[in-house]
Amino acid sequence: MTNMLRFSSLRPARALAAGALLAMALSGCARYEWFKPGATQSDYSQAVYACNMEAAHAYPPLLAMQQVAPGYFAPGYMRCGPYGCWSGPGYFVPPAMGAVDVNQGNRDQAANQCMQARGWQLVKVK
Repeated sequence: MTNMLRFSSLRPARALAAGALLAMALSGCARYEWFKPGATQSDYSQAVYACNMEAAHAYPPLLAMQQVAPGYFAPGYMRCGPYGCWSGPGYFVPPAMGAVDVNQGNRDQAANQCMQARGWQLVKVK
């Protein structure tokens, strides 16, 4: 029987993020981990590092200002207290903008493809 090692506790942050994104995309809350028959923790670490470096070279961070939250209309209000009531009009809250790395998805996909090309499989656990 082939021995397969699990590397969930030693996974670097980038690989964890890429795996989490892929796992969520595939089935919501299911958890996935990288497996390769007969591989050691060192093999895993070297593969993740090499794949992340290749992906970062192919798709370097590219920050762009994008809308990160939609705009909306806040309704008017009426409040009453011990000295009477007062009201206020509704108003528009503009969309929130923020810096977003537009290459993150491509980088994650390239790293996952690299891991698969090196013989690693993303396997559903529990």
